[in-house]
Formats: sequence, structure tokens, C-alpha cells
Amino acid sequence: MTIKQILPITLSLCLFMSCKKNNEKVVFNGTYKGKFIEGLTNQLVSVNAEIKFDGTDYIATNGTGIFAVENSQIKFSMAYIATMDYIGNKVLNGDYKFVIKGDSLILDRITSEINYKNQYRLKRMN
Repeated sequence: MTIKQILPITLSLCLFMSCKKNNEKVVFNGTYKGKFIEGLTNQLVSVNAEIKFDGTDYIATNGTGIFAVENSQIKFSMAYIATMDYIGNKVLNGDYKFVIKGDSLILDRITSEINYKNQYRLKRMN
């Protein structure tokens, strides 16, 4: 074999080996604090928020429930709502996309409304 034949094979093997599939399961544990931002994009409201993750259970500012992580989504199922003024989009319930950046966690609610934002911007406390 010549160097011209070996080089493409070597490069192909290097690329193949560097394309590692990410099979790591994301585990949420601990307390996250920050802001919940909600509303139409030109009328956003921001309030303090806290979520404590423990195994598959969570305690949010306004209730408790269970959650499951699938790919880049979290499905929250709130079992107990702690507030009398329940408004469906203001409780941590349903499907959210998540992004982890260092100690930051961003949860974006999956919705069909284009100009509506429902997002948690949180930092891990412990």
C-alpha cells in the first residue's frame, strides 16, 4: 500500500472513532433557583422560581410531581398544585425541552404558540 492509499483509510478511521454516540443518561438531582419567564413576547412577566429534583420526583414553587427525561426533553406530571389560582401555563407540567450549560438549566415549554414564551432559567444551588 502506498501513502496515498493509507492516508484516506487512516483519516476515515479517525473520523469514525471520534464520532462517539452520546448514550449518557441525564440525571437531575439537587436544587435549582432562578426565574420563570412567561407570556407573549412583547408582554413578558418574570417571577422567582425554584425546582428541587430528587430521583424521578420534583418539588416546584407551585406544586409537586414526577418527571421523566427522554432525549432532550423532560415530561413533568404535576400531582399536587400548591396554589388556588391555578393557571395551566404557570405550573411545571407538560413537555419541556432542556439545555444544560455548566450549572445552568434552561427549560422551554413545547408549545404551538409562536409568540408565547414559557421558560425557566435556573442555576444549580447544590
